[in-house]
Amino acid sequence: MPGVVMMENGVRAPLATNHDRDHGQFVNGNGNPAPHLNGNLAGAGNSNGVNNMVNGGGNADGAVVAQTQNASRMNDLPDEIRHITEGYVPLGTILARLAQKTHNRLVEEIVALAKMPLSTAATNGNSGHVSSAVDDNSPDNINKKVRLLNFAQDTHAEWVKAAVIARWSRNAHNVSKLIDLFNFLHSQKLHYFNTIDTLASTKFSLAQARLPNPDLRTALHTLSTGAAPWMPDLNYLEVPPLSSRDKLQWIENLNTLLSIRLNLEEYDNLPHHFQNYVINSGRVTFKVPGEFEVDLTIADEDFDKQFWFIDFRFDFTPAPAEFSDVLRMYLEGKVNEILEKDGLLGCYKFLHEYVLTQKISEYYRQAFEMGKGRWVDMLKVERLHRAMSIQYWVGHYQPDGPKSWIILGVHSGKKTNGIEDPESTSHLMLRWFRDNREVKEFDIPLDDANISTEDLLLRVITKHVEYILTSIHSKLKTNGRFTKREAGLVLDIPTDQLMQPTLKMQLSHSHYLTVGINSTSGMFSMKPQTPVTWKGEQRLNYVLKNPIEDGPLCLENLRCHHVVEEIMRRGKSTGWSVCKGPVKPEIVKEVLTGRESGQFLWLKRRGWPDPWHLMVNLSLGGDTWYLMEINTHPNGENRIASNTKLPLSSSAPNLEDKFFTNLTIFTAAMIAHQTDLKALHKRRIKQASRSGVNYSLPANMKVPSIFIRLSDILRQPHSGESDKRIARWAHNFVEITFRGVHTLPRRLQISSGEKSDTNEGGGSIGQQKELLGVSLDARIKVSNPDRFGLLKGHVERDVAFNKAIGVFALRLETKIGSTILDTLTNRLEAIDKLADCIDAIRRSDRDIQCEEITLNKVVITYSDRQKSSGVNAIEPRNDRCKATLELGREKINLALNRGNPQSRALDHFRHLINSNLRCGKLPFYLSSTLPVHRALDSVELAWDDLAINNRGRVEIFAAHLDWFNIRYHLPGSNRSPQISRRLTLQIRLQNRREGLEWELTRVEPGKIAKPDDEFKQVLEKVYNSDGRTWRSLGDSAASKTDHRVGELIKAVDEAIRRLAMQSPTIVKQNQPKPQAQPRSQAQAMYHKSMATSRARPQAGQVVVLDD
Repeated sequence: MPGVVMMENGVRAPLATNHDRDHGQFVNGNGNPAPHLNGNLAGAGNSNGVNNMVNGGGNADGAVVAQTQNASRMNDLPDEIRHITEGYVPLGTILARLAQKTHNRLVEEIVALAKMPLSTAATNGNSGHVSSAVDDNSPDNINKKVRLLNFAQDTHAEWVKAAVIARWSRNAHNVSKLIDLFNFLHSQKLHYFNTIDTLASTKFSLAQARLPNPDLRTALHTLSTGAAPWMPDLNYLEVPPLSSRDKLQWIENLNTLLSIRLNLEEYDNLPHHFQNYVINSGRVTFKVPGEFEVDLTIADEDFDKQFWFIDFRFDFTPAPAEFSDVLRMYLEGKVNEILEKDGLLGCYKFLHEYVLTQKISEYYRQAFEMGKGRWVDMLKVERLHRAMSIQYWVGHYQPDGPKSWIILGVHSGKKTNGIEDPESTSHLMLRWFRDNREVKEFDIPLDDANISTEDLLLRVITKHVEYILTSIHSKLKTNGRFTKREAGLVLDIPTDQLMQPTLKMQLSHSHYLTVGINSTSGMFSMKPQTPVTWKGEQRLNYVLKNPIEDGPLCLENLRCHHVVEEIMRRGKSTGWSVCKGPVKPEIVKEVLTGRESGQFLWLKRRGWPDPWHLMVNLSLGGDTWYLMEINTHPNGENRIASNTKLPLSSSAPNLEDKFFTNLTIFTAAMIAHQTDLKALHKRRIKQASRSGVNYSLPANMKVPSIFIRLSDILRQPHSGESDKRIARWAHNFVEITFRGVHTLPRRLQISSGEKSDTNEGGGSIGQQKELLGVSLDARIKVSNPDRFGLLKGHVERDVAFNKAIGVFALRLETKIGSTILDTLTNRLEAIDKLADCIDAIRRSDRDIQCEEITLNKVVITYSDRQKSSGVNAIEPRNDRCKATLELGREKINLALNRGNPQSRALDHFRHLINSNLRCGKLPFYLSSTLPVHRALDSVELAWDDLAINNRGRVEIFAAHLDWFNIRYHLPGSNRSPQISRRLTLQIRLQNRREGLEWELTRVEPGKIAKPDDEFKQVLEKVYNSDGRTWRSLGDSAASKTDHRVGELIKAVDEAIRRLAMQSPTIVKQNQPKPQAQPRSQAQAMYHKSMATSRARPQAGQVVVLDD
C-alpha cells in the first residue's frame, strides 16, 4: 500500500523552518479551519508544533478514533470505504530527519577533508604567495573538490525531492481520498475474483461426488436368474488357503534362508554397524543402538537377489512413533532401490544419514520450543543445511559485546590421512564458541540417544559458568587474605553437569557470599540478597565489560561495603561510628609504605578526644587496623602525628558486641600508653616497656607495661637530677599497667576541663558529650613489708597493700587522652608520707594504734604508756586520745580530737611533721607529753575558783614540744599587799643515764633563778615527800615519761594552792578587781623576760632529743 506524506501545518515554502510555522489549526497544509469530529477539531497540533493530519497524522490514537466515528467523514466518503492510515509519515518528520542527515554528512565530510593530505604548495608554505588567477590543480586538491562537489550534488538532489514533496503535499487531501477509493475498488475486485474461484472449486469438487446412472437391466437379470451371460468370466483358479502349519513352516524356512545368507553369503559384506541383528518371523531386524531398527526380508532363495524393506523404527527419544503413509512409501521405495544397487552397506548409510538429519531436526524443534518458553529473548536459533546453531545469553550483552553459541552438525568421520575405517562413520558433532572464540577442547557428552536440547545447552552453559567462576577464583586466591587462609574461598563444581557451579567467598566472620550465574539469562546472582549484594549484581551485570578481569575487584569492593555496613550497624550500639577521613588518602598511603593499600575506613569511638581515630585498611592482602593521632598543621592541613598498627588478626573478626567492647578496651589502652610515653618523654623521664600477661585485655591483644623510676617521679617538677629523693621504703621502680576503660560520671565530665558553652537548648556541651576514662594500675614493691604491717587491705578506694607480697597497688583513673603522671605523682608522694608516718608508728615504743589509714589521712589513738604485747594492758577507749594526720599535697596537717589537752602545743606538732624529720618523732611526743598536758589541764581547772576570787592565778606556756613553763601569781604578803608573789616552774625533757625523764625545776627571770623564799621550802617538801613516785634532785625533781610526771605536777600544784589559800591578804568586796592580762600578752611578756636570761633556739629549729 503506498504511503502518503502529509505536509506540516502552515508550510508554504518548499524549505520552511520552525520559525515559519503557524501554530493554528490547519488541515492538509491549507489555511482553512479543520472540520469538527463530534465536537472535536480534527488535526489538532501536537506538542512539538506539528499538527495531526486528516488522513493519518502523527497520533495513532486519533486514527483509531476516526475509524470508529459514525458521523460525517473527513474525506466525505461513505462508511463502507475504509480510511487508510498505514504508512503515513508527517512531512515535519521527513524534513527533520533530512536536516539531521545533512548535518551528520557535512560533519563527516569536514572530518574526511581534514584527514586528506595537503597539497605540495600548501605544505611548503608557498600557498599564500600564489596568484589568485592560478588554481591549485594538484591531485589532492582536485580530490577534495570532487568529494565536496559530490556531497553538494547528492544533498541538493535530496532537498529538491523534499521541495517537490512539500509542494505536492498541498494536494494530499485529495490523494488520500484517491487512495481510499483505490483500496475500496481493489478490495471489491478481490471479492469478485474470490467468488468466481469459489464457484469454480465447488463445481470441480462436485464432479467427484456425482453418481453414475444405475444399470437397471443388469441388476434385474442378476437378481432374477442369478447370472448375467453378457458379463465375462476369467476362469481364475483359486489358491488353496494356507493352514497354520504351512504358515509356520513357510516362516521357518524363511528364517533359515536368512540365517544361511547372513552367516555365509553376506558375512564378509555385512556392515560393521549391522552386526547386531535378530532373525524372527521371516524377517531380519538390524539394530543400530541409539539410531534406528530396520526390518528386511528376502523374496527368493537365490542369494544374489536383493533384500526387501519391511519396516523402519527410530531408536532414539523423542521420535515419531508412526510414519505417515507418504513417508513410509518414500522410505520403502528408496530403501528397496538402494538395496538393489548398494546392498546392506548402502542401506545403512542412507538410513544413518537420514537419522542424523532427523536428530538435528529434533534438536532444532526443541530449541525453537525453548525460545518460546522460559528461554524467551535469551536464545537465537538458526537452522543451517544439515546443522543448527544456538546462541545463548542473547539479552545479556550489548549488541557489540561478546557472543557465545554452539553449532550442532554432522561430522563425516573420515580421518585426516584419507584412509577409510569401516568402523568409523559420520556422527553428530558439537562446536562451542565462547565469547567469540572457539573452544577446542571441552568435555561435554552428547547424548543423541535421548535428545534434549535443554540438557545439552545446560551442560554447555555449566561449562561456561565454570570457566567464568574458575577464572575469578584463580585471580582471588592469589591474594594474601586467601593464601594465608584468613578468609574462606570455595569453588563448588558439582559432578552433575546439569547443576550450576557456585563461588562462595567469606565476607565477614559469619557471613558468606555465594556467587552464581543464571543459566537462562547469564546474569550474575548473589546470595543472600541484601542492598549491598544487589548493587554488586548490578555492577557485574550492567557496568563491567569483562567480569573475569574486573570481577575480583568488584567482589572485594562488595566485601568492603559489607564490612562497612556491618561495622556501622553493629558498632553503633557500642559507641563506634564511621566518620569522614580526616586526612587525604595520599597522606595515608605515604604512611603505609610497603603495605598493600585498599579502601580506608575511618572509625571513632564516642568519648574519644578529637585527634584520635581508628583506621581500617580493607585490602585483598588482608585487613589491617591502625590507631592514628591526627594533628592540624599550621597551614591548616591535617597530618598524621602517630600511627600504631594494632595486633589484630587479618582474618575477618566476629563483629559482635564483645569484639567492639574489646576493641574499645584495647584502643583505650593504646591511647593511654601513647599518651603516657609522650608525657614521660616531654618531662625527660626515662622509661622501659615490657610485655606481660594482662588479664584485663583479650588474649590476642597485648599492651606493654611501663617501668619508671620512683626517684624520677618524686623529684620536684623542673628540677635537676641532683634533687632526686630516694624513698628507702620501696624499690626504685614503678610498674604502670592498663586495667580497663569506663564512662566518666557526669560530674567528672563537667570538671574535666571540657568546654561548657551553652547551646540553644539550654544545656552545655560538656554535659551532653560522653567522655571515656581509663584505669591503670601502678605497682610499687616495698623493701620491707613489715614496715607496713599496720596496713590492712585497701588503704583507700583506689589504693591497696598486699602484705604477703609487699606491693602497693594504685588504681589511677583519668579521661582518655590525658596522662596519669600527675595523679601518680600525687599518690606516690602521699604514700611516701604515709610510709613515713606508718613506719614511725611501727618503730615507736609508745602505746599508739592506727584506727584508720588512707592516703589522705591517718587516724591514730594513743596513751601515755609504753607499748605492751599483753592484751590486758590496753587502755580503755575513753582514756585514749585521738589525732588525725591529714596528708596534703603541700604539707601535712595534724588535727586533735575535741578536748585533747595537747591542743596548746598543736602548732609545735604541725611544725615538727612538716620539717625534715617528718613523722619520725611524732609518736614519741604525742605519747610522752600526754601526761604532762593532762596534768597541766587539771592545774588550770583547779585554779579557776581561786582566780575568780582574786586569790591567785596560774599561767601555762608550751615553749616547745619538750619544754613547758608554769607561772603562778599569788597575792602579796601582809607587809606588801600590792606586790604579788610569782613562781615560775619549768618542765623539760632530759636525757639522763637512766633514760629520758621529765625534770621539774624552778627558773625565775633575773640573776637569781632559784631564790630562797617560801616557795623553795614548799617545793623541797614536795621533792622530798614520803611515798613519792618521782626522784628528788635536790632543787628539782625528775620523773619517768608516764603518768608519774603528772602526779609530780599535781603534787607541786597542790602545795602551791595551799600556800595561796593560807595567804593573810583580805580583799575588800567593793574594791575593783585588777584586770587580768590576756594569756597571749602575758605569754609574750614571759618569753621576753626569758630571752634576756637564756639563749633561745634559732628560728626554724626544733629542739628534740634522740631516743
